[in-house]
Amino acid sequence: MDLRLCAGLVRPSCQTDNGPLSPSGISVAEVGSEAAGETSLSGNELVRDRARTERWFIRRGLPHLIDHYSVREDVLTRMFPFLAFVVLLELFLAFGDRWSGWAQAAVFVGCVALGVGAFALINRIRGRRLVQLPDRVGTLEIVLYLLLPAVPTAVGSQTAVTENVLVVLVFNVLVLLVAFVVTSWGLLPMIRWSIGQLKAQIGDIANLTMKSLPILLIFSAFIFLNAEMWQVANDFTLPYFAAVVALIVFIGSGFVMLSVRRLTVDLARFERWSDVRERSVDTPVEQMVPDDEAPAPDAPRLHRRAEYNVALLLFASQAIQILLVALVITVFYVLFGLLTVREETLLQWTTATELTSSVDWASRWSIWGGELIFSRQLVLVSAFIGLMSGLQFAVQIVTDTAYRDEFAEDMTSEIREALAVRAVYYRRLVLDGSG
Repeated sequence: MDLRLCAGLVRPSCQTDNGPLSPSGISVAEVGSEAAGETSLSGNELVRDRARTERWFIRRGLPHLIDHYSVREDVLTRMFPFLAFVVLLELFLAFGDRWSGWAQAAVFVGCVALGVGAFALINRIRGRRLVQLPDRVGTLEIVLYLLLPAVPTAVGSQTAVTENVLVVLVFNVLVLLVAFVVTSWGLLPMIRWSIGQLKAQIGDIANLTMKSLPILLIFSAFIFLNAEMWQVANDFTLPYFAAVVALIVFIGSGFVMLSVRRLTVDLARFERWSDVRERSVDTPVEQMVPDDEAPAPDAPRLHRRAEYNVALLLFASQAIQILLVALVITVFYVLFGLLTVREETLLQWTTATELTSSVDWASRWSIWGGELIFSRQLVLVSAFIGLMSGLQFAVQIVTDTAYRDEFAEDMTSEIREALAVRAVYYRRLVLDGSG
């Protein structure tokens, strides 16, 4: 029985006749061994610190760094409150035209009581308290989630009963799959982390622009002042332009994935504990880093899902940089075009005879004795150049080592921190817990 999270993160059943269990399933009295240069943790400390560290991984969108990360005990248990809310919402909404008013309220209360009773029965079968949140979610809990909302639908529908029940079941399966992906890979914490990265990158956008803009402007200026580019933009419809955007984003994503896969393996390597200590400040393992005289860090190679998890977070970080570069270039050329491209020039570069507000989004301002023109063509040309600049930036990060190193530190610092925490976690909380 795997009891890694005995401090209450996911698995609360951690008591024996000899006292609390360590994550390896042995009693606290049996936990602890002295390693060279290390101070052994007591069983209670080990259990508590392991749970705290694994919560830290989850909050940073890296749940797959947890040792023996389990679907039934780690993922589905975190999904359970959300799935219970979905069931309650469906019980409230899933009624046909058979009842109304107080009769419908009575059926709703009856279905809720049925669900609570079924949940209590499953808990009794599992050997848990009647109203205890599950520490392990299995087939019975999933079946209850899928079928319970179909009961009022089947009973309340006077016509198309089978179709209505199938709609509820298909919807529940889709919600289950989406919730599983989001929870298993920590996508919500990852999004929060990405937003934090976006704020940090915006704060340093001047530095990012100074590094990237000179090289990108060399090729983009020629494209912007090319009449054929403006004619292409004039002929673009928004659906076709969206398809072009999707194609460029797809190609750029491929280059980014190549880049982050190379980085993932290197970031997980630490030669000495002093390197780990520098990265572990203000983390749950700050006080647990072994002394420099201890054996070198020996955390195992990241398994495939952990590699994907780290690569996904790196992908988000690098994608933010590329997005900001593309956005800066786009805004620059919109402003540059407002100041340099007159309406007469634009008409000469395209087959358009006039620019209208309805078709061309044309807006005009008189300033300094001249007229500025904002148009759909200007937006599309600027956006296309911004996208191509972002693609070029992505390619350079992959192919140019010096360029990659220049931008890598900002992108990888927090990932390196998480992998340093993993090195300590494995040495002090996994190996010590099984020793």
